[in-house]
Amino acid sequence: MEIRIKSFNGIGDLLFATPTLRRIKEAYPEARVVVNTNHPALIEASPFVDGINEGQDGVFLGYPDPIHRVPPTQHHIVSDWEIVSRAYGLELEPPELKPEIYLVGERPRRGPLRYPIGVQMIHKGHWYSKKVWPEFWALSYLPGFEPIPRCKTVGELVRVIGSYRAVVCAEGGISHIARAIDVPAVVIYGGFADPAWNGYEQQVNLCNPLPCSYCYNPDPCVDFVERRCMKEISVEQVETAAVEAAERGAR
Repeated sequence: MEIRIKSFNGIGDLLFATPTLRRIKEAYPEARVVVNTNHPALIEASPFVDGINEGQDGVFLGYPDPIHRVPPTQHHIVSDWEIVSRAYGLELEPPELKPEIYLVGERPRRGPLRYPIGVQMIHKGHWYSKKVWPEFWALSYLPGFEPIPRCKTVGELVRVIGSYRAVVCAEGGISHIARAIDVPAVVIYGGFADPAWNGYEQQVNLCNPLPCSYCYNPDPCVDFVERRCMKEISVEQVETAAVEAAERGAR
């Protein structure tokens, strides 16, 4: 039996599928698993993948997104598991809500705890920047914090994240990489998305529930203050959460 999966979106979209890859091989060790993706480095050394980028085909891991104006009803990792199980008629154990990363030549890991707290500075501006907290820059200038640099490869990004005591970021590739390699993270959600859809209880998920939360709305804000859910989260609140997360991770 050959199982083919395609994921040509963001880093997080591929990482959501990795727990299902494990479950497939555990239940069907003779199955040949092929993943076609634009982020092959993340699974290049995976023991649960037999082929990478052997075409453009495979079952599409699609779940509700803002474009279709339909909010999710469960975590994306669970949705991927259900999609693949249904497409191939597989009987699989439910996956753990933790992404997995397999880089060639090394096992991603946390670095020395003397390193600072990394702050995400590079963001996608889609959906009117509703996922972007406006104070990332201000936080990065505080003592003990530094901007996460632009990385040339996704493998370099994984290693950089692994060097921090903790990271502060939006929901996205960095938050999912941090969970995969056990780096403490403060993830600023505001009110655009619900952490139940794509977050992790091991991370600090900062939300600001308002009457319009969790909007998952790709259009301009309906609130009289644009991105109020983000703007009402203070630098002091995030700083405290990040320092506490780093201290817990050091124990």
